[in-house]
Amino acid sequence: MTTTDEYEICSDPFDPKCVGPCTIYRPGAEPEGAKRFLEKFRGKEEDMIHNYTRDEEYYLIREQIKKSQGFDVDFSMFRTLFDFYPSILDESHSRNYPWILDESHSTMNQETGRDYFGRLAKEAIARYNDRDRTSFEVVEVKKAYIYKGSRYTYFITFVVKNPCDDDNQTKIFQAKVRNVLGTEIVHSFCRQKPDQQVKC
Repeated sequence: MTTTDEYEICSDPFDPKCVGPCTIYRPGAEPEGAKRFLEKFRGKEEDMIHNYTRDEEYYLIREQIKKSQGFDVDFSMFRTLFDFYPSILDESHSRNYPWILDESHSTMNQETGRDYFGRLAKEAIARYNDRDRTSFEVVEVKKAYIYKGSRYTYFITFVVKNPCDDDNQTKIFQAKVRNVLGTEIVHSFCRQKPDQQVKC
């Protein structure tokens, strides 16, 4: 049974479930690999239309994480690389961005983000189906965010189809998953994105 507090973003730094973004690299101090990574989702720094201070960026990312419960953040606003960042779904993080993942994160090192988070989304929807007696199937992963705190926490947004629907409409679902010690996967919750109507 999922409780309401599992949806909330914890900001207590002494709680292992805390999601409090911190700076990995300040603007201009990042190595070349980190700069390329940033450009994948926000473009070149000189082309950015926003020019917030570090404090303003920190406030904005915290507010977006809290408001969306970790699922909707506009990373194009930030020059800073935080430890809460998007997955580049069609690339292997270990090959292209080895400085992001530590050695304990061996499972994701072998797969693209799309494969890894697709597998976790299928596990999450299977648990949801068992609990709610539904039969949703994962179509694709839309996006995934990674929080690299004391453990990895993933915020996965994905598309499902409902075989019970004659019109085969798709729905958006969200799952929050924790990777403990690099090998143990803990599914916090899986839900339809708020403000959608889903029937089966």
